[in-house]
Amino acid sequence: MKNILELQNITKSFGNNTVINNLKYNFQEKTIYALMGANGSGKTTLFNIISGLLDSDGGSVVFNSHRIDGFEAHEVAKLGISRTFQDLRLIPSLSVYENILLAFKNKPSEKLFNAFLPSRVMIHQDKIEAILEQTHLKNIKHSKAKDISYGQQKLLNLAVAIANDFELLLLDEPVAGVQPEYREEILRLIQNLNKTVIVIEHNPEFIEALTEHILFLDEGKIITEGDYAHIKANSQVQEAYL
Repeated sequence: MKNILELQNITKSFGNNTVINNLKYNFQEKTIYALMGANGSGKTTLFNIISGLLDSDGGSVVFNSHRIDGFEAHEVAKLGISRTFQDLRLIPSLSVYENILLAFKNKPSEKLFNAFLPSRVMIHQDKIEAILEQTHLKNIKHSKAKDISYGQQKLLNLAVAIANDFELLLLDEPVAGVQPEYREEILRLIQNLNKTVIVIEHNPEFIEALTEHILFLDEGKIITEGDYAHIKANSQVQEAYL
């Protein structure tokens, strides 16, 4: 299995605070990974560097054999890296269907309102219906994003990310605050994507069920990796987190 993402000696500091410390890791294609660690261990900073929202101080990010550090976030997204955030970046006044429609990539010259032209809707209609089915949102596709439950909004957040035609998906706390029944749906959805997914999540039961590829960060370094039982038994992890 080939490497889809290679992090080579990534470093990042804010003032005197080193958040990412010479981090190295290769992520393989079609594999699910989870990042664990205490608040401030560097997880979200690492996501921001990979997705082009933040420049590292050193090292390189290689995606599909091409170096992408220094690229703008929209350029990274066009290459096939999709991202969700802790705060749901949906458009509340638009329907579930319309939020997904807007996520499809436009040509640089296209205006926002062009996304809603009948011809454009027809182009993406089958894909949107498939995503709605995949994310269990078909029955509420005409509901406004602000009117659906928080768990359904989390599913919509995933649906929007899926519409971005990704090869690598970065999920930031996908089940935080979500009721158990929606956690199960999100778990199955991620596992059935057959893509490379990297998840930041604090829910240990969710992580244990999701993947055996868990990386534990402390002070900007990966101090251990393995399944949840291995992570939990590590003395450094116990001191830092558990």
